[in-house]
Amino acid sequence: MEELRYNEFENYLKNELTEIEKTTFEEKLQSDADFKQEFEIYKALETSLSSKFENEENEQELRKTLTNLGNEYIKEEEVTKKKTKVISLFNYKKLMVAASIALLIGFFIFKNGNPVYSDFANHSNLELVVRGDSNETLLKAQEAFNAKNYKTAFAQLTVLEKEFPNDIEIQLYKAICLLELDKFPQADSIFNSIGEGNSALSTKATWYKALSLLKQEQFKACENTLKTIPESAEEYEQAKKLLKKL
Repeated sequence: MEELRYNEFENYLKNELTEIEKTTFEEKLQSDADFKQEFEIYKALETSLSSKFENEENEQELRKTLTNLGNEYIKEEEVTKKKTKVISLFNYKKLMVAASIALLIGFFIFKNGNPVYSDFANHSNLELVVRGDSNETLLKAQEAFNAKNYKTAFAQLTVLEKEFPNDIEIQLYKAICLLELDKFPQADSIFNSIGEGNSALSTKATWYKALSLLKQEQFKACENTLKTIPESAEEYEQAKKLLKKL
């Protein structure tokens, strides 16, 4: 039941509910205080964690938001008691536990240890140019990669590469699939090859080589690789943020 509720929260935030589902959801937000409060806590945590590297003060913002939500909930409970209505103690405790866990997650993610791969691995959708008779394979590759089905995407991209052996974009996305599948030697070999070339994707390949080293917890090597990314590169700002975390 809880998992279904959180899936509903996620789908609402991503605007993936039907119009009827959205209307029902918003009506429930208005009529069910427990439901609304749990949603607000979920939204605060989701928003803060998904954007934590955009703002160095997000940990404090997360703490402040959740604390305010907790205080508001306590006030609501007091008001409700005065009206002789009963709030479910179980639901109240459940929300407070959720808030406490959220604070702990925020604290440890923001303040402790080295950065992790998942914090920076935000892949652009695969959108290859349509070519000749390879449309079906291309579409399968795109659908699989964008759905994070990297094993299938790798297989389809390998088929495409046989037909287009000089396509750097296909090679790069194959390497990203290998990276996601923890096939580090194969992925790094491709990243190195593209990074040392003169294509428009050379800097992106270098960025992914750094991410590969990060995922392998080779932090010094990751740092050295990041320092080779020039200021003019699209990946420079992200590289700078990662360097600050190392």
